[in-house]
Amino acid sequence: MLRARLWYGPAGHGLTLDRVARYLGGPLACRLSTDSRSQFGREVARLVLHDPIAAVIEQHRRPEVSAEAAELVTRLPATASPALAQKLGACTARLDIHDAPGHRLAPATGPARSVFVPLAFAMDGIVEEVQSGRLLFFRLPEESRPAGWVARMVSGLIRPVLRR
Repeated sequence: MLRARLWYGPAGHGLTLDRVARYLGGPLACRLSTDSRSQFGREVARLVLHDPIAAVIEQHRRPEVSAEAAELVTRLPATASPALAQKLGACTARLDIHDAPGHRLAPATGPARSVFVPLAFAMDGIVEEVQSGRLLFFRLPEESRPAGWVARMVSGLIRPVLRR
């Protein structure tokens, strides 16, 4: 069953599943293997994660992925950053993360996040937890704090001390 999706692109659109496997097996120290399955008469390559989590990852770079990302943008809350909507709307590919045979993946758990969040950071992507609809991403540079935020924060901390 599909549990999470990692949206990315357009810069990483040509990223191969083999390169994702090297990153997962290298810096993230995941134990994994590769296999494939037949879908609509063609072979689909997959990564099977065994440790620290059990999951199956498939890559999708079909033209309709962009349309699906655009549809996801329409479901963002009104408070969502315009930069997030723009980044998500520009996605041209994704990794679908499924349950491994005999295992149920819980993307919100610490071990799963310890794999998916660094992978999303490395791919400049956004992780969507399918069941909850929650998005995991890193703050975009356009969303930097307003000028003077440190001064306001420090003055807010000092005021109570000065009143004593």
